[in-house]
Amino acid sequence: MTFSPHTVKALIPHTWPLFFARYGRFTPIQQQAISPIQARQDALLIAATASGKTEAALAPLLERHWTDLRQPGLRLLYLCPTRALVRDLYERLRPILADTGIRLAMKMGDTGPLDTTRPPAILLTTPESTDSLLTRAPRLFTQVTAVILDEIHLFDNTPRGDHVRCLLERIERIRHYARPDAPAMQRVALSATVPDPMGVADRYLYDETIISVPGSREIVAEIRPLYDLADLSEALGQRAAAKSLLFCNTRAEVEQTAVYLRQHLPHHADIFVHYSNLEAQLREEVESRFAAAATAICIATSTLELGIDIGSVDDVILRGCPPDLTAFLQRIGRGGRRTDRMQVLCLPQSPGEYARFEALLALARDEVSVTDTAVYTFRPSVLVQQIFSLCKQSPTGSIRLADITRLAPATFPANDAELIVRELAFNGYLRSGRLGEWKPDTKLQELLDEHEIYSNIGADPLSITAVDAYTGRIVAHTERPYEVGQILLFGGRTMRVVWREKYRFGLAAAPDQIAEGSLRFHTAQAAIPFAVTQAVARSLGLPPDQLPILPTGDGCLLFHFWGTVWGMVLTAVWQAQGIMAETINEYCLFLPQTLTALPPWDGTTAARVARQQADSLADRLQMGRFHSFLPADVAKKAVIHQLNLPQLAQTYRSAQLITATHLAEQLHMLGSA
Repeated sequence: MTFSPHTVKALIPHTWPLFFARYGRFTPIQQQAISPIQARQDALLIAATASGKTEAALAPLLERHWTDLRQPGLRLLYLCPTRALVRDLYERLRPILADTGIRLAMKMGDTGPLDTTRPPAILLTTPESTDSLLTRAPRLFTQVTAVILDEIHLFDNTPRGDHVRCLLERIERIRHYARPDAPAMQRVALSATVPDPMGVADRYLYDETIISVPGSREIVAEIRPLYDLADLSEALGQRAAAKSLLFCNTRAEVEQTAVYLRQHLPHHADIFVHYSNLEAQLREEVESRFAAAATAICIATSTLELGIDIGSVDDVILRGCPPDLTAFLQRIGRGGRRTDRMQVLCLPQSPGEYARFEALLALARDEVSVTDTAVYTFRPSVLVQQIFSLCKQSPTGSIRLADITRLAPATFPANDAELIVRELAFNGYLRSGRLGEWKPDTKLQELLDEHEIYSNIGADPLSITAVDAYTGRIVAHTERPYEVGQILLFGGRTMRVVWREKYRFGLAAAPDQIAEGSLRFHTAQAAIPFAVTQAVARSLGLPPDQLPILPTGDGCLLFHFWGTVWGMVLTAVWQAQGIMAETINEYCLFLPQTLTALPPWDGTTAARVARQQADSLADRLQMGRFHSFLPADVAKKAVIHQLNLPQLAQTYRSAQLITATHLAEQLHMLGSA
């Protein structure tokens, strides 16, 4: 249904002057979305970056609740995937709402406690801070009438997406207890790109109102191999953009790149670094100084992928290839936001990355189409975290099995929830209370006292944690503990280890000291998805059912182009069948003998191998930071479902080996990594 601008404007007399009068018009997504949202429909809005989705959602919600929003009580919850995006939205909305009588606030781990005695009408926050508020002040949510889920594609089919689903259910139950006759919260989800719109709508909304506006900017890309950082410095000198945003895939690369460019950049530019473990004050300072600088380079991890206001960015540089299309689009989308083109310099650090950059560009430009094998599965590890959170929320400090089962999707087996509770009790996290109730036991008390229980991402909760030596705020999960007195590079500054405990050590600034090395973070290796490697195969002219085999001096390379996880599974299945195989990378595996045909697929062996390899595959599949707390059978079943073995079997059975001698040079380069 098409709505005229005059019709839409008449619907929002209070919010038109706030959000749209200065432009004098609506963007296409605003013109289509405002009327359905104001009519109380749940909606998934899909439109390009900087198309006005935030205003398209906020304006009708504020208009419909205009009177209530000026009364005491939280009415609108706005969930963002990052703290930086929360802060940016707050700074954008605060002056707009300043004279309306509508109170706005933000809540994150680094903003201090929220005054729940005078709650805001609109709260901008993250899922983790929402969880924390639910345990401390559940009554805060009794009057919430709507929730906005920003950048929903970054949540969906991840532990955080499952976390969000549980939080929404908890808030609904709190509202129901306070006001049994109140209608369900209206839900609006926003995204620039959603691979599975119907699935997302089904998982997060009560109905399936999907409003999508096509449109994209031209991608102007250059791919240049990066042999060392001197090549990066030379490239930056040649492009000489006023403002450049340089993405790296790891925090260690950010630190290394910043140190090098400060010494070797051929022209003057302020150099900034930005990643999640930096203190909030330092991140804010970087964002504001970079936005204000005339000539600058900001080196960042994924923290600046989203729409944080860092001013105009002329050029985007990617040191190393992002793992998937979503991350690629988010990063290149930060450049030229006020123009009709995105300018990016891609710097692959290996032939495999070069091929992936070409594949991602082809996918982004819709020049190639491939089948995605990803399946959605609710990650049971999220229930472990929710059990801990519910224990803290409960006035009696206890929970019942029914409290847990109602949080999971209806398809989640109730028996698995009971197994999770019994496993936690067996391992000392829960103990039985009154009949049918469970309470925190010793190990959970330790987690409640010393570790965060509100997040489903990051390292295992019992990993080594670096904290601010004086405030105790967590700054990083590390690969190992460090000794007192060590000087480490962190956030572009030198830090001293001041104290050390069993699972934690404290860091304090140590200016003018020489670092012995950089703080090494605990990070899970990203898996390259099937769709990306299949796009690489298409670029070589290979159809999906052809697997090239390339002889080498001591055997052969078999190129499956099935991505990281399926490649690992294939290697393990063949090894179990007595075939000597070794995973090389996301494209291929090595065989000491030559094959003339693929061995028959053995589903029984594949299922057995998947169970055996489930623990090593869990990190690659993003099963959540509490995955190791699950009963073995529940954990393995979740991993196997995520592997999508039926699709793997179908793909395998339809495949055939080919020699592809005409591709020998390209294949050799892909297999050399």
